[in-house]
Amino acid sequence: MIKIFKKMNHLLDKKQKRFMIVLIIMMLVGAVLETASISIVIPVVALVMDQNAVMNNELVASLYRFLGFSTPRAFTIFIMMSLVVAFIFKNIFLYIQQKVLFRFIYTNQFRTSERMMKNYLRRGYEYYLNADTAVIQRNITSDVNNMYALILAILTLISEIIVFVCLAAVLFIADPKLTLTISVLLIITLLVIKKILKPIMYKAGKDNQDYYSGLFKWISQTVTGIKEVKIGGRETYFIDEYIKCGKGYVGAVQKYSLFSNIPKLLIETVCVAGMILYLLVLMLMGQDTSNMMGVISAFGVAVVRLMPCANRINNQLNNIAYFEPFFMGVSDNLQSEIGDSNSDITDLMPAKEKLPVKENITLKDICYKYPNTEKWIFDHADLTINIGQSVGIVGTSGAGKSTIVDVILGLLKVQSGSITADGAEVLDKANYRKWLKNVGYIPQTIFMLDDTIRRNIAFGVPEDEIDEDRLWQVIKDAQLDDFIKSLPEGLETGIGERGIRISGGQRQRIGIARALYENPEVLILDEATS
Repeated sequence: MIKIFKKMNHLLDKKQKRFMIVLIIMMLVGAVLETASISIVIPVVALVMDQNAVMNNELVASLYRFLGFSTPRAFTIFIMMSLVVAFIFKNIFLYIQQKVLFRFIYTNQFRTSERMMKNYLRRGYEYYLNADTAVIQRNITSDVNNMYALILAILTLISEIIVFVCLAAVLFIADPKLTLTISVLLIITLLVIKKILKPIMYKAGKDNQDYYSGLFKWISQTVTGIKEVKIGGRETYFIDEYIKCGKGYVGAVQKYSLFSNIPKLLIETVCVAGMILYLLVLMLMGQDTSNMMGVISAFGVAVVRLMPCANRINNQLNNIAYFEPFFMGVSDNLQSEIGDSNSDITDLMPAKEKLPVKENITLKDICYKYPNTEKWIFDHADLTINIGQSVGIVGTSGAGKSTIVDVILGLLKVQSGSITADGAEVLDKANYRKWLKNVGYIPQTIFMLDDTIRRNIAFGVPEDEIDEDRLWQVIKDAQLDDFIKSLPEGLETGIGERGIRISGGQRQRIGIARALYENPEVLILDEATS
């Protein structure tokens, strides 16, 4: 738990921490109101049953005289109505508390998901060479949701502990020995359950993470490769792999649900056994059994009030153990950030100006090898490309043709050497975005948005910033104009996921038009012959 609080202190900014303090104070007030409302019900019922008992209690009698009532009946009616008003006030306050709590949880849940999205976009291209897309999707979505389920569990746990302490304090005043016995018994039971169940729940949470990623993975791979799946008749293979992950996921969720409910049964058993043991001790001590009804009633009241609270505390402890792997995963991904200041994406914004290239592009003394490999792809390599030249890079498969393209684009960070445009280092922070602004890139496989032709050509440009004249110019340059004009919806035609509704040649032409849209001085074609 201490480890979780340390991580939480690192993850949450000052505003979020202040909000949590306000929430805890509200929970403290709510717990006091909850305890007070429960505590006064039985005395009020007793007063209704015997209105003349008003004068038997000094505190009640003083209130009776202070308010100036003439009959116990009128006073009893007043107390009953006051109880209703007190419950209405208490429940309005608890409603506000819940509203504030859920606002905190779900607003910050999305903020953290947004931070995760920014965090992944700030990572270098090399990270994605070995990244698991399904894990990234899970981290940004379900892991963040489950992280805040843990925070909600912690806040609820604090609230329930406060209620438990308040109830125990009220009962302690009425019967110290009995309350102390019940409280100690419940606390020991909770600690034993926590010790036994925490590793089981943590393992279930970890399995949930792993198998849920697998579900994402096989859904994504099936949909992405649906043509090959159907042509190869491999539907059953993909279904079987999905089922394997599904069984693991179901097993993890079942384990969580099962072990969340077992403690309730155990707590009930311990309470009943404790009550029997307590009575046996009294009998063995020679206490008159005719007086035990009062003891049994008192014990029953204590159990009825404290046991549900103990069950809720146990449930939250189980939730914390189950959701801890999700929390730690998000924490590890955001470890380098403190607050929102380091999740700023200003340096990821497209440049307004281009880095000019009037003479040449020079790669000098380039050394590069892929992460976790020993083989050098480039060992002190040099290359000069003059303005106006068309340079073709040829070689066998694996010789580094695509790699040199990625190096020029700055996607792969070289171990040594420099890349300059007219002497300006293109990989410098001040120049890199300007360099990309002046480069048009056409990859081997054109990435398509599940959107309109317009948005696929003006890739990532806000709708109100699209230059219509420039758009139609590049459409003509890519020889797409006749095709687009033949479509009923023209530029607003949707092309489907991965451009599945248009031909491969049309996808390539959209890729060419996209590369030309910014009117770059440098054009890079990966596999230009295709």
